[in-house]
Amino acid sequence: MTLASFISSTGTGWFDASPISIAVVVLAGLLSLTALLALAVLRMAFLQRQKLMDADQALQQQADVVQAQLDAIPFPILIKDAAGHYRGLNSASLRRLGIDPAQAVGQTSLGVGEHRWLPLADGTPVTQRLHQLGLDAVREDKVQRCELDYLSSDGRQRTGMFLESPTHAADGTVNGSVGVLLDITEYRQIELSARATEQSLRDITQRIPVVVFAVRRGNDRLQRLAFIAGNLAALFGLEQADLVENGDVVRDWPFHDRIHPEDAPAVRRVLQRATRHRGTATLDFRAYGAEGLRWIHLVMGTRRQPDRGIEWIGYFIDTTSINAHNEVLLAARDAAERASKAKADFLATMSHEIRTPMNGVIGMLELLGRTPLDEEQHELVHAVEDSAGVLMQVLNDVLDFSKLEAGNLRLDDAPFDLRTLIDNVAGMMTGPIHKKGLAVEVGADATLAGKLLGDSVRIRQILLNLLNNASKFTEHGSIAVSLRVLGDDGQAQRLRISVTDTGIGIAADKQANLFTPFSQAESWTTRRYGGTGLGLAICRHLVQLMDGSITLSSRLGEGTKVTVELRLAIAQRDADRPAELPGRHAIVRLASVSIANALAAHLTALGLTVEQIPPSQPMRTGIAANLLFIDAADQESAGSIAAQAILVDSNATRVSGYQDDEHIWLNANPLKWQTVARVCSLALKPLAPPSHERSAPSPVPANLPLPMSGRILVAEDHPISQSLVRRQLSLLGCACDIVGDGRAALDALNRNRYVMLMTDCQMPLMNGYELATAWRKHEADAKLGSRLPIIAMTANALDGEIERCLDAGMDDYLSKPLQLRQLEDKVRAWMPQTPDTVITPQDTSPDPFSEPGMEDLRQEMLQVLMRTSAADLAQLEQALADGDSQTAQRTLHRTLGALQLFTNGRVISTGRTLMEALGGENAGHALQQLPTYLGDLRGLISDLVGNADRT
Repeated sequence: MTLASFISSTGTGWFDASPISIAVVVLAGLLSLTALLALAVLRMAFLQRQKLMDADQALQQQADVVQAQLDAIPFPILIKDAAGHYRGLNSASLRRLGIDPAQAVGQTSLGVGEHRWLPLADGTPVTQRLHQLGLDAVREDKVQRCELDYLSSDGRQRTGMFLESPTHAADGTVNGSVGVLLDITEYRQIELSARATEQSLRDITQRIPVVVFAVRRGNDRLQRLAFIAGNLAALFGLEQADLVENGDVVRDWPFHDRIHPEDAPAVRRVLQRATRHRGTATLDFRAYGAEGLRWIHLVMGTRRQPDRGIEWIGYFIDTTSINAHNEVLLAARDAAERASKAKADFLATMSHEIRTPMNGVIGMLELLGRTPLDEEQHELVHAVEDSAGVLMQVLNDVLDFSKLEAGNLRLDDAPFDLRTLIDNVAGMMTGPIHKKGLAVEVGADATLAGKLLGDSVRIRQILLNLLNNASKFTEHGSIAVSLRVLGDDGQAQRLRISVTDTGIGIAADKQANLFTPFSQAESWTTRRYGGTGLGLAICRHLVQLMDGSITLSSRLGEGTKVTVELRLAIAQRDADRPAELPGRHAIVRLASVSIANALAAHLTALGLTVEQIPPSQPMRTGIAANLLFIDAADQESAGSIAAQAILVDSNATRVSGYQDDEHIWLNANPLKWQTVARVCSLALKPLAPPSHERSAPSPVPANLPLPMSGRILVAEDHPISQSLVRRQLSLLGCACDIVGDGRAALDALNRNRYVMLMTDCQMPLMNGYELATAWRKHEADAKLGSRLPIIAMTANALDGEIERCLDAGMDDYLSKPLQLRQLEDKVRAWMPQTPDTVITPQDTSPDPFSEPGMEDLRQEMLQVLMRTSAADLAQLEQALADGDSQTAQRTLHRTLGALQLFTNGRVISTGRTLMEALGGENAGHALQQLPTYLGDLRGLISDLVGNADRT
């Protein structure tokens, strides 16, 4: 109730009261009002106190959070006010420095003993320096720093960087500072180590003639010298200050005027290239140093910096003494090379001068041996032949060694069949080895690739040398050639070829020198067995050229084993084999374990499944096979199974493929890959009539005149091939007529009677296929009672060629270049006409002149090649201009047929592929490739003729 309402309600009666009553009432009201006001004030005071308590609690919580955050920082943090009194520390201060916050807060000292701080360089107490840093930070309003050494709480000496930073109030005034102690101990140790290394480098470079440098280019594109050490004065007559300006900016390579004028352009090019490209640059140049002109070797590398800058690091080194020494060595090397070349030229000249008449002597002796002579005369001729052969071998060894020593011998890699190569080498050595009564064993791993990539001529030479040595020093027992696959990575095979004999052996102390030129184990072996002592040295050189190894092991009186290991690339995985053999089953039942294993490996490679059953073990009931290989005396096994029996003769008394009434013979001395394939194919066909109803081939020794009558017609268009086949048939005692094309051959066949036709497949006017087809038609139309044997001669040794020959009516197949032994085999096989004979591809050895007496013919043939090749190349160019792929194919076939007599390298293989393409659907594309190939062809012919002139 208000005072006004109160007066109003009382009316006039209020005024009627006494003055005392009125005062009491007024006083009571005032007291009530005062009480209310007091209560309000008390209420307000209580609320304000609660707010203050809440604020204090929030501030404490905030302080606790800040302190927790400070304590989480792993290095000491010290907070000061403007007067330098400590107002806060974190727990790291206690852990690292042992500071007690209770003693430090509010003080200007940290409360830690001075002994915890290591003395400063100027002697100022550390606590005083820290206090002053805070005052300086507040006064100057900027960060202060100081490096300190102290002892941590664990007693270890540490190095710290103390940073004092000013703090500011809301109005921007400085109200204190915060100090931080960062542990830089590890960084300081790294720095000290780097300084020590740098100092060591400087000390080293001051003692040797070398200058090491580092130049960096940053975003400002200026090149700055980051580091340099060494004796600049000795190398360039300069000081470090001469290289830079404005502190560290590199001048434009001021030592350019110290470089020899002839070398200055090269130095500029290297430096310019280094600024544009990464990698390492090197250069040798001459420069004028403190002691005159010096030779300097520069090595400089470029690398990218993390900030996208570039750094060049490198060194200059004085190589004057090294260059002087090198010049002496170069002069000595040049003199040695001139002497070696003079020696090689002399040996080559003398070898040529002696070899030329020796070839004539050997050839005439061979022809003389084929004339009627009495026994004494034959004996004398053979003695002279042996001596001439030894002399020729000596000349060949000397010439080969001189080529190897002079570095003039190069490898010519091409695909080749290693099994066939071993067959051929063993076949060449079989005659003289058998004359001594020795057995020859040959074996090859079943996993050997069909064709490998390498220099077959040189591998053949190595094997011939090793077999010749084995034969020379072995009087009794056997000689074995084995081939094992040691590894296969899918791209190449690692091979081990071993030649083992049972000869005189070699003492252990004499074996180390056997690969030394002109060295033999004992002096008496030279007198007794002859030789130059170059064979193994030549083999070692050739094997090293092929990145292989050759080793020898021997025991005196027990024999010798020479092992060659090579790694050759795989050109063809599967071996070439007759189509009828894969999938057939064969049983090998032989007493000789070595022959049985070698035969099983051959059969497996031919695609047959093989089961070996020793003769001592009875064959199980119900056993079946397609082929059964047994010893000649094992007639019991032959009748125990329904399989074609093949009698294996290890005494070399039978000709492989010879058939008696029920059996086929296989000569295992040596056991040849090609022979096994041929005998297996023959055994899977019906046997020929019994021996009394047919003329069996007589085991006449090879290379004797054939007992035959009648003439052979040869159709061959190339003069070189004509001369070769005429000479080869003459050596075999065969008369022949030779015509230059198929049409002339057909006319000759109609006019005269011949016992055999040998024809090239690619000839002008009428090719060999057309000739064979025409003659077979003539035989059918005229109802002739006999079938003329037709033998194909071609350089195209592809699978499809055989089928094409068969389809044309030919009977057999010879690959060019013709080999005398293979030619003799074909002539022997086809003189008694046997229409069911199977065409079998023959060996394609690249050297048809390897027979004695053929070297002089090779020289004659090369001269003919020189005369005929120009016309052939001109005809190829005309065919190219006319777009005539057929004429180009025929001419290329003719040219390759002649060239294959002398080489079988990359150019020949490329030509065969091109020749096939010229006869196919892509003949136009093949014609486009012909111009490039003609250049290779000209180069090959030029090399052949040039080498012949030098030889």
